[in-house]
Amino acid sequence: MIPAFSTLRVRLERLFGRNGVSSSGHEGLSARTIACFKACNDHDLVSALSQGILKRWRQLDGLAVLPIPPGFAEIHGRFDGKALLIRNVCFSAQGFRKLHLEVANLGPGLNILHCVMFPDHSWDLPLFGCDIVTARGRVTAAVVDLSPTAAALDGQWLEALAPLRRFAYATPRDLPEWGSIFSAAVCFVRPGSAEEENAFLKQSLGYLDALLNRKASIIPDGSDDPASLARLEGQRRYCRQQQCNDKTRRVLAKAFDDSWADRYIRELLFDSPQVGAA
Repeated sequence: MIPAFSTLRVRLERLFGRNGVSSSGHEGLSARTIACFKACNDHDLVSALSQGILKRWRQLDGLAVLPIPPGFAEIHGRFDGKALLIRNVCFSAQGFRKLHLEVANLGPGLNILHCVMFPDHSWDLPLFGCDIVTARGRVTAAVVDLSPTAAALDGQWLEALAPLRRFAYATPRDLPEWGSIFSAAVCFVRPGSAEEENAFLKQSLGYLDALLNRKASIIPDGSDDPASLARLEGQRRYCRQQQCNDKTRRVLAKAFDDSWADRYIRELLFDSPQVGAA
């Protein structure tokens, strides 16, 4: 193992424990932990967004650690001959069955941020999802959305998000074929300047703040309520569609192998909620 990564690994284990995080959710999101995530990449947008997300999670009621499948909390490998480091944390909180943040460094200038907030299906909330990919120090892809667990985001949501969608990015990107799970408010772009990167950061954290503000006013349904079960199926559909992302699978398979990549996607990134999952 490369000495620098060995030192970082020891530091992370002291902060999180060998299985990912400490036993208390709020302890797991200490200021030192947030700073450590910043050190796991070399791009300002990835650092700023990961810190913004973690700081907001730290304020959530009922924050608790979720176990991460063995071997997935901290991952070391090689990608195109360069050292690879992937760091994952997972939590639950009031209104959310799973909060997942992944930050990966696949070599100098090549970084990935992946975040999904899966709501408790008893709560009438969309899924917050955000991804950033950088290559050679430039952002090649950035996407953020509040993806519906029902048929579509309602008018109230679209109205609340409208002020955050006014920035005109120079290079919007087309959604993939499996992108029907996204809402009308999805933002998928290639930010080409510091101004556009700052706009995407503001939009992403704005979407997250809108989600948390709406959550504060919601009274959850019963877990077996028909509306809750419909939202549960909506989350399953979201996970099935995300599992169709061949680009993610190819990158992981290149660094490891096909079997490992499939397990990582199905057990950690987009594990489908089970019947009666809270």
